[in-house]
Amino acid sequence: MKRGSSDPGLSGSSILQYHWVASLVLISGLGLLAVLACWLRRTCRHVGRYEYTALEAENSVHERLELERKARAQAQSACLHYLRCCARYSLLHHLNDIGSRVDKQWFVVRDVSVKTERLLTLVPRSSNCPILCDAENRTTIIDLFLALQHPYIYPILDLEFQEAPSGNETYIILVLPFNNKGSLKDLIYQSSWQDDWCEKYSQRTEGLPASQVQRLGRQILEALLFLKERGFPSCTHLHSGNVILQNGVARLSGLENTLFGFTSRIHPVIWSLAKADPAAIDIICFGHILFEMCAGYELKTQKPSPANYLDIDNYPQVVEILEFIFQNPKSRFPSIEELLVHDFFRNIDLREMRASSLSQVYHARLTTSAITLLNSVKQFQVKKSKMRRNQSTPAEPPSPPPRTEQSDTTEEQPLGKESFEEQDVGLLGSNDNDNDIIATEDNKDLDGENFDSSQEHRNLTLHIQPIANPLTLETSSLLR
Repeated sequence: MKRGSSDPGLSGSSILQYHWVASLVLISGLGLLAVLACWLRRTCRHVGRYEYTALEAENSVHERLELERKARAQAQSACLHYLRCCARYSLLHHLNDIGSRVDKQWFVVRDVSVKTERLLTLVPRSSNCPILCDAENRTTIIDLFLALQHPYIYPILDLEFQEAPSGNETYIILVLPFNNKGSLKDLIYQSSWQDDWCEKYSQRTEGLPASQVQRLGRQILEALLFLKERGFPSCTHLHSGNVILQNGVARLSGLENTLFGFTSRIHPVIWSLAKADPAAIDIICFGHILFEMCAGYELKTQKPSPANYLDIDNYPQVVEILEFIFQNPKSRFPSIEELLVHDFFRNIDLREMRASSLSQVYHARLTTSAITLLNSVKQFQVKKSKMRRNQSTPAEPPSPPPRTEQSDTTEEQPLGKESFEEQDVGLLGSNDNDNDIIATEDNKDLDGENFDSSQEHRNLTLHIQPIANPLTLETSSLLR
C-alpha cells in the first residue's frame, strides 16, 4: 500500500460513528432545553406575580417618601419665613427625621441674644387642637411653662404660631434648649440622637443597670407628681422618647402635645387599657417605660405577658412594681404617690431637688388665664374620653352618627378667651368644620375611638418573640 492512501472501510466507519455521536449530543441538548424551558415557564409565572406585588409596594414607598420630601421642604420654607420675621434666631441646619411623627421637623438654630444653639421644632396644628393658636393663648402658654420650671421637666423657651406661606395651614413652632445627649430611648438602644428614627431603634439591647432604672424612674415620678400638684392635665405622651437626658438627669418633655391635641404613637395600645380609668394613663405609660428600660425593647401590648416578665426576671423589684401596676390586687391602678413610697424608689438621693434657689420656683403661681386654660383642656379631655367610650360600646338600638343630629350636637371650637368666659368647658360652635372632633366611620382607632388621622407616626420594626395578644403597635391604623 502506498504511503498516504486510506482504507475505505475504516473511513466509512468513522463517519457513521461521528454522525451517531453528533445526533446523541443534539438530542440531549434539545432535551435539556425543553426541561429548562418548562422550569422557566413555571418560575416566571410566580416570579411575575411577586415582582408585580413588589413593584406595587415599591411604588407605595416612593409615594410616601415623595410626600415626606414635600412636607419637609414646606416645613423648611415655613421655618425660613419665621426666621426672617424673628431676628433673634438664625438657622444652622435642618436635622434628620429624629422623631416618629411624620409631619414634625427639627432644626438647629442659633440664639443670637445669648450666642447659644437651640432646638427648634415645627409641626402643623392638629385638627383636634382644643385651643386657639392666637397671640393671647401664646402669652398664656409661655407664662404657664415659666411656672412649670422643675429639675425633672425640660423647659420650653419660646413659642410661636406661624401661618404657612400658602396661608392654608398654621405651624406650631417651639424653641427648646439644644441637648446633644438625646433621650432615654437613645440611651436604652445605644443610638445616636441625630439619626433617623426608623433606623436607630430597631435592635433590641440588654437594658439598663438596675441602679440607673431606679434613679431615672424616681426622677420621672417626681416630674409627674409636680405636674399633678400644679393641676396639669394627664400627659398622655409619656414615653422614653420624650424623656430627655441632661447631665444624667431625666427631664420630661412633650408637655405641649397635651395642650395642642396631638396623639402619641403608643396611644392606641395605652388607651385600650386606660379607657376604663383615663386618669391612670400616665401610670400605664410609666409602666411601659419601666419595662423598656429593663428589657431593652418596647412593650407592644397593653400589659406585660408571662414571656415579657421572663425577659426581665433579673429585675425582681421591677417585676414587682409592674405587677403592682398591671395586676393590682385591688383591681385598680396605683397612684403616683403609691409608687413613690415603694422600696425600689424610696431611698434615692435627689440632689437636684435640694438646690436652695428652687423653692421659690416651685411655688410660682399660675396666672388666672393659665389656670383657665388648663381646666378647659382637662374638660376637653373628659368629654373626648366619654365620646371614645361611647363609640367603643355598641348602642341598642344603633343610632346614626352624632354629626347628622344637628339639633342635638354642638360642633366644637378651639378654646379662646371668649369660650372661657361663656362656657365652663370652653366648647362652642366651630369656626371651621375641620375642627370637629366627633368620631365618624373614617376617623377611628382600634377601639372605634377618635384620633387625628393627619398625625401619623413612623412604625418601629423590632424583631422579638411573638406575643399572643393581637393588639399591637404594628396593627394600629395610626402607624405605617
